[in-house]
Amino acid sequence: MRPARGWVREVARVGLMLLVSLAVGAVSAPAQTPASGAALWPDTVRVGDPFVLGLSVSGDRETTPEFPGLIPLAPELEQLGPAEVEWDDAGGGRWRARYRLAAWKAGTWSFAPILVTAGAAELSLAPPPVFATSVLPAASEGPLPLEGPWGPNRIRGFPWWLLLLLLAAALLWWLLRRLRRPEEEEEPVWTDPAADAREALARLKQGLQEGDLDLAAYYDGLEDTLRRYLAAREGWPPQRPVREYVDEASVEASLNDLEAGLRSLQGRAGLVRFAHVDAAESAALGDADACVAWVDALEEAA
Repeated sequence: MRPARGWVREVARVGLMLLVSLAVGAVSAPAQTPASGAALWPDTVRVGDPFVLGLSVSGDRETTPEFPGLIPLAPELEQLGPAEVEWDDAGGGRWRARYRLAAWKAGTWSFAPILVTAGAAELSLAPPPVFATSVLPAASEGPLPLEGPWGPNRIRGFPWWLLLLLLAAALLWWLLRRLRRPEEEEEPVWTDPAADAREALARLKQGLQEGDLDLAAYYDGLEDTLRRYLAAREGWPPQRPVREYVDEASVEASLNDLEAGLRSLQGRAGLVRFAHVDAAESAALGDADACVAWVDALEEAA
């Protein structure tokens, strides 16, 4: 019986030693550190363009890591807003924090370690550096190249001869119009001064009534018609105004009233043509009738 008891005692002793070793190992084993990481999207940006710094810590959904609201940055970098923290179920589940940043100077800028508390563990995350490029060429790169769609080669290849040809054609067209205009504007010779004057005065009245002429052009037409009538009938110089003829010519006493009305017409025409004073349309039409009466009186006195 002794051998059996000794065997039992030996098994009990070995089992007790095994339990003690497992307990000691469980107490002395360190707590498992959660997986973590830091990344940039994108890692190369232009000056002033925003980019995102992302931090991630694995764990369960009930335990939220303590991400810093503001992270330490170099003077050339700026945080554009608060951190955005969210839970991500992918890859077994992890917490993510995103920071929107911007670089305001070209260069390679590093980040200081970022401390994150996850339960009893304190993690130090080291983001990679960001590369910020300038929108302008560096001083060592020299000026911008002029080759390209609008560089010297493209300008030299422009068909300048076609442009010069178009300019010459436009100049020729302008000269031909200038030479042809006097022929087009040449007025017919008056063969019957009285009849032609009456027709011209009638056309002026019609143009004013229909709105084709303004008052200034209308009175210009009256003056021109009377000058042409006197030039054709009396040989009066057309460059001299009608008022001078009325003042200088000796006429019969029966024409005194008509000439007084004509002087009044001339004064009103000067106000309209040169002082831009408006006149009533009825008075203007009466001035044309006065011109017709003066022409008729001269014809009867001849």
